[in-house]
Amino acid sequence: MARQRERFERTDVPRGGRHTNLIGAIVCVAVLALAAGAVAFAWNRASLESRMGDTALGDALSALGRYGVEAPAEGYVETGDAVSCTLLLTADSLDAQGATLTGVRILAVNETQGTAALVSLPTDLALTVDDQQTTLAELFSSEGYAACVAPLGRAAGVRFDHAILATGDVLEQAAQLAGSSAADLVRSASGFLSQIRTDMDAAALLSFAEGLASIGTANLTTSDAPLAAETTTDEAGNVTETGRQVLDATQLGVALGRLAPAA
Repeated sequence: MARQRERFERTDVPRGGRHTNLIGAIVCVAVLALAAGAVAFAWNRASLESRMGDTALGDALSALGRYGVEAPAEGYVETGDAVSCTLLLTADSLDAQGATLTGVRILAVNETQGTAALVSLPTDLALTVDDQQTTLAELFSSEGYAACVAPLGRAAGVRFDHAILATGDVLEQAAQLAGSSAADLVRSASGFLSQIRTDMDAAALLSFAEGLASIGTANLTTSDAPLAAETTTDEAGNVTETGRQVLDATQLGVALGRLAPAA
């Protein structure tokens, strides 16, 4: 008589059930979602960090630094104060080309006096680039934000220490960064960083914020840039106005705290 074989179930092997496949699918979806979130976070962080240390602005500032600053006009002298100037460009986009320039300002922080001046420039300011007449807005739209730095600096007689391109007025937000650490900058100021491009790295940006906060944005002396009629002189010595407005570099230097009338 044949003996029936007894069946034994192993307790160390999981048993499948009606919901095994469903649970597995849920776990897979969760893992994929976490992975996608991690990739998105890393991409967003890299994107925000790339808005600092903009090489195009850095190269433009370096190019401007190779030009000498003209001596003060007769009747004016350099104040000798430590004045740091930052070019502030406002546009409807942070794209390299094709954006529309909506505002131009120069922020001058006088570390010696503990004051700061904010001077607004017209976007249709007349410039001459490579012997071609243009305006600041036209140059910005056709050549990009970095192309404006050196021509504007030469016209203004100013060596900009830094430059910021933004989609709005971000000075108040910048001042609020004071006291932050470089390690926390991207996490705590992602909204601010998404609105700007700048040559400054994290350390320089925080130093800029500290200087701005120590003075207070409410204490900035604001003014419009002094302008003068552009003129040309022919071979006979006749002076004719072109109808365009250019910067009065001397009076701008006074507004920024770099120049003062001679005693």
